[in-house]
Amino acid sequence: MLVGERIRRERERAGLNQRDLAARAHLSQPTLNRIEKGVRANVTLAELDCLAVALDVPVRLLTSGNPVRTRVRIAARTNEVVAEEREEALRHTLEVLELDARLDKLGPSAAQRRKPSGLLPVPDEQLSLQRQAKDLAQCVRKALRLGCAPIADVDELIEQLTGVDTAVLQLPRTAEGFTATDPERETTLIAVRACDIPERQRFSFAHELGHLLWDDGAQVHELSEARTPGEKRCDAFARHLLAPEDGIKAWLSAERLPENDSLDERTVARLARHFRVSFIVILIQLEAMALITTERKRELRGPTGAQLAQRYGWGPAYEQEQEAAEAVRAPRRILERAVEAYRQNLIGVRALAMLEGRKPEEVEERLREAGILPEPLTPRRANLSRLVARGLAKG
Repeated sequence: MLVGERIRRERERAGLNQRDLAARAHLSQPTLNRIEKGVRANVTLAELDCLAVALDVPVRLLTSGNPVRTRVRIAARTNEVVAEEREEALRHTLEVLELDARLDKLGPSAAQRRKPSGLLPVPDEQLSLQRQAKDLAQCVRKALRLGCAPIADVDELIEQLTGVDTAVLQLPRTAEGFTATDPERETTLIAVRACDIPERQRFSFAHELGHLLWDDGAQVHELSEARTPGEKRCDAFARHLLAPEDGIKAWLSAERLPENDSLDERTVARLARHFRVSFIVILIQLEAMALITTERKRELRGPTGAQLAQRYGWGPAYEQEQEAAEAVRAPRRILERAVEAYRQNLIGVRALAMLEGRKPEEVEERLREAGILPEPLTPRRANLSRLVARGLAKG
């Protein structure tokens, strides 16, 4: 049954239906159906070899499973995740890494180039969590020469700083983001949820960057779903990275506004808009800087980004940002490799559809319009000499 499940999973990942795979493997569709359901009394080595050749995967992937799933480390930004939804989010993230691992046949020149560790000094963990977070955020800004200016694209910042892949995927509402690292292949994917709150998406990217820089994925993943010290540290890092204290002071100074409790909703909303963070993030920063009191923070908190946008004049622009945040964005490097594999007829269109979050027919049409068509398939048959050698060795 496990072998059948693996065959079905690899078939779907390759974008093939049962009829397509049966034809490639020189099996009947009813036979393949029984194999996938695990109701066949026996599956011969010759059948497995034919299926592996047709799927272009190693036989061991069908007999022993995918090692990517067992070795990947995960850090997750979650909100009261139920087990089923967490597994669904994890499955989708791992699908992308598994596809990338399969595409390694295209050559090492296309592999991820993660920048070496030690690029940024990690603050002394004897310091308070807030101090560690602030110091690391300042290091990132200094390394990229950002000063105290707003960050335009957090995902591009991550790729520039670390070299890792970033993506926006369709994840359950309870899962804001994942940092998944395959230590054997030295590849990492930071994925956040496609949603209609752009400032939350930016915050999730920054939060996951904190996990990556502290390299705490294994620890955080093993802890409970409550807000752990590691999660709180990454939250603080994201706040300081996206809305640095010096930047807040500079904006208030440029606007000739008082640095005191007279800050009203409109001023705070404009400040949040300037740094493209949520209203509550700015309120927390202002409180930490002693620019508003805790009581004033409670008085102001409540309105959403969409409500503030409509109240203070950037509603249409915010709606455009919402549309962009709801769109799936595949990792550029992996998508480029997948398109080339599709052109070489190594994977089907469904694998690309999974990456892009689109319907297979839509992806196929777009590729056709771009002049990208799969090369004619050259029939490949099982290596009988290899099968005989295996049989003799087993005997």
